[in-house]
This record gives sequence, structure tokens and C-alpha cells, in this order.
Amino acid sequence: MSANHQNKPIAVVTGANGFVGSHLVELLLSRGYRVKCIIRKTSNLRWLKDLEVEFHDCGLSNVENLHAVFQDATYIFHIAGVVTAKKPDLFYKGNVETTRHVLDAAIGIPSIQKILITSSLAASASATPGNPVTEATPSAPASTYGKSKVEQEKLSHTYMDKLPITIIRPPVVYGERDTEVLLLFKTIKKGLKGLVGFNDKFLSLVYVRDLVNGFVLAAESEKAVGQTYFLGSEQAEYSIEDVNNIIADLLGGRAIKVRIPHAMIYVVGAVSQFFGKFASKPPTLHIEKAREMTRVSWSCSSEKAMRELGYSEGQTLREGLSRTLDWYKREGWL
Repeated sequence: MSANHQNKPIAVVTGANGFVGSHLVELLLSRGYRVKCIIRKTSNLRWLKDLEVEFHDCGLSNVENLHAVFQDATYIFHIAGVVTAKKPDLFYKGNVETTRHVLDAAIGIPSIQKILITSSLAASASATPGNPVTEATPSAPASTYGKSKVEQEKLSHTYMDKLPITIIRPPVVYGERDTEVLLLFKTIKKGLKGLVGFNDKFLSLVYVRDLVNGFVLAAESEKAVGQTYFLGSEQAEYSIEDVNNIIADLLGGRAIKVRIPHAMIYVVGAVSQFFGKFASKPPTLHIEKAREMTRVSWSCSSEKAMRELGYSEGQTLREGLSRTLDWYKREGWL
């Protein structure tokens, strides 16, 4: 190993092969980091295979193996987690127990300057229009996923006397390689703008490249130790109708606005959840997802991160969605 390579700061990334993780890896490499990617033996490495990184296929279940990978690490970015699951206990296993393993493995390694734990807006609470939640808002999660993220955060706090930890709560993330917002693009391309309920709904969004830039800012900031931050956009909330209209405009076509009653969302969620019991993968829409979708606002303020970390968005929503659309077209996804 060259002396130059030895002198580089070392970042360890869990969930490195995913949508957010792969963008973070690219940013870290561009900033001169040596990057270790923790993956599973079955991980799809399509976004990482051409990058100069180290792969460690130890997964997140063995503390001893993780401890070996963490040796000499400067920063640990814990991105991996479970977003959908067929059974409630799998959320806790994937979000809480894996975090416990990461933190246990980091204890006693003097080189570590920061461990960044990725939580979610779902760990906080729904908001009211014009009043986005802040880091001081009491947690009131609407789903098992959100509850598991609350427990992940509580666990992380119990280690803060032993380790330098920062918690990040992203809202909806979109950008190149994302498959969730892709569904919205596809629906609007077919000429439909679906809106839940008969009143406006609001949400916060963050472009993936802005999010991972915020991750690095938080990791490198000493004042971020022991803190929690929302990383969204500078405009705290957007109406879902406005998001639909921007996408429809970028696609250059006309789309019909269709409002779906809350009751129908719950019915479809219940039916999907029932048949999901017999499927290999958990359903996208289920009762808890319906509960989240029918809340008026899921929005958060990033003011604390802007004030303390110097966080800012590099792309407006329209610019970020335009870049995302261009990528979808180039890759043949849309």
C-alpha cells in the first residue's frame, strides 16, 4: 500500500451498494477518502463495481468481523436498514440490532472521529401545513418502520458517552438510481396525476446528492457530536400537487388529476397486505403505509443543519427532478 493511500482518511459505509449509499461512496472518493464498503455476499454491486473501493462481505451480524473492518477508520456511515418487511420484528432486527452491532464493534477504536447513524423523518411525527417538524418535535411515528427508527435513535443515545455519534433524519429522497420516485414518473407519463384525498398534502424532499453532501458535513463537524439533524431542502415543504405538476411539465405531456379517497387507500392497503402474506416480498402498499399517506403533511425544517453545519441544497426541486428524469431516460428506465 502506498504512503499516499495510507494517509487518506478512511470512511466505512454500510449499505454502500444501495441508492443513497452508492452516491455517498462516489462523493467520498471525490473528496479523497479511502472507502471500505460493508456488503453481503449476495449484494448487487452494479453501482460500485467500477469504483476503487474495498469490499468486505461480512454483513452486519458479526461484531468481531465488523470490529476488524473498522480498524483505523476515521468515519463510519451507517446507511443500511430495512424499509419494508413482512413481519414487524424484521424492522427491529434490520434497524435496531444491526445498529447495536455497528456501535459495539466501534468501541475501543481510537481513530474513529464520528459515527453517522441514518434515521428517518418517520421517526419524528407528521406535521401541519406551514409548520414543519424540527429536531425538538416529540416523536409520534405512524408506522412500525418509524417506531423501529425511534428505537434505533434511543439505542444510539445510550452509546453517546462512549462514541462520537450524529443522527441524520432524511425525508423523502429522490435522484438518480431511485426506484420509488420512478413510480411517480411512470404514472404521470401515463397521463395520471394521483392525489390522495380531497385536500392538499405536503411533504419534504431532498435530492440524493444534497443529502450525501450533508452526511459528509455532519461527519466532519465536531459540533455535530451528539446531535440530530434533518437534511431536507431549503424550502421545508412542497405540496404533492406541485411536485406532480413539475414532473408533468418536465415530461412535456398533459396529465389528468385524479383524487383518491382516503377510504379507498385503506381498502387497497388492506387487500394488498392480505395477499402480501403469500408473496415472497412485502407489499408496497399496506395498512400502515395507508396511514402515512393520508396524513396531511410529512415535512421537516433543515434550519438547524443550515445554521450549524453550513448545509445547503445544490439543486432546486425542479433542477433535481430534471436531472433524475434525464438519468432515467439514459438508463432506459423511463
